[in-house]
Amino acid sequence: MHCISISCRKADVDIREKLSFSEDEQGKFIKDNMVILSTCCRTEFYFSDCDINKTAREICSFKGFPYDEFKKYVKIYSGNGAILNLYRVACGLESKILGEDEILGQVKEAFYAALEKVSLSYEIKTFFKGAITAAKKIKTETLMSKSSVSIGTLTAAFVHSKGLKNVLIIGISGKTGSIVAKDLLSYGDISITATIREHNADYVNISNVNYIAFKDRYKYMKENDIVISVTASPHYTVTSGEVLRYGVKNKIFIDLAVPRDIDEDISDNEIYNIDYFEAVSKKNCEIKIREKDKANLIISEMIDGLKKEMYFHSLLGELSSLNKYSFEQLVYKVRDGFTAAEFEKFINILRD
Repeated sequence: MHCISISCRKADVDIREKLSFSEDEQGKFIKDNMVILSTCCRTEFYFSDCDINKTAREICSFKGFPYDEFKKYVKIYSGNGAILNLYRVACGLESKILGEDEILGQVKEAFYAALEKVSLSYEIKTFFKGAITAAKKIKTETLMSKSSVSIGTLTAAFVHSKGLKNVLIIGISGKTGSIVAKDLLSYGDISITATIREHNADYVNISNVNYIAFKDRYKYMKENDIVISVTASPHYTVTSGEVLRYGVKNKIFIDLAVPRDIDEDISDNEIYNIDYFEAVSKKNCEIKIREKDKANLIISEMIDGLKKEMYFHSLLGELSSLNKYSFEQLVYKVRDGFTAAEFEKFINILRD
């Protein structure tokens, strides 16, 4: 098996955009014994029975991309290298966020799409199924995907851990704000109110969120248990004077903005800023790095097992015609190629 890879490791987003393959393009380019994986971070072609250089040139021709330029950004793997890269990609070890889960779904979709469109060899099917199984095993047996480093996801988990149900978000239209909102809604038991500015007609409209005017934010603080602010405003969105004037007490305030959105002088309330969540993120990143060794061991063991299966599968067709003489020759070859301990183990297996 071979792999031609264009990923965020070597290619910036402008290059990856030019070499990405839409679903329609994949359908036009794919051929027997090929799986195409195309995401925002990588476009990879896993294939067998094809010439590597010829396939690379065909990719360039299809996308109208100069081949000499292409060689600067591409990484080519063959044999064990291609297998290992597939496993590492599926298990999130090659992702920007170590151990992220989304890539596993993308690998599965790419594999199943290829199964529907073309004929795949036993080798490719075996290793893709194995990579998917390995990713699930790593997810279950390590902390790789259980230790988020996303500030938005960490904030949502923190809010949920408090057991409070009503949240006001100031700045839901930004990337972090929308992540917090969507992750909170995924818990299924939290009510979200969010502010929008009157002049912002292009705000992110998330289902099951109650939108209010930004100017009315203080009125709604008393109705909510937690207030999260994450805007790009150069000024406070929450001031101590207004909090005092509206009688807002015993609430949790979370400030994820830089510069800060929330006046730290608000009294009778808890306040957490982005430094708190960045510290948690750093700790989780350290956990992920430690768990990476476990993940690599799982990958190594599973690849070794599947390679044995591949070797055995290639021999199956010959076993029925193996006569006594050729079997003796096999034993002699094994004896000469193994250490004494390995040969003893082999003989014991035959006797059993």
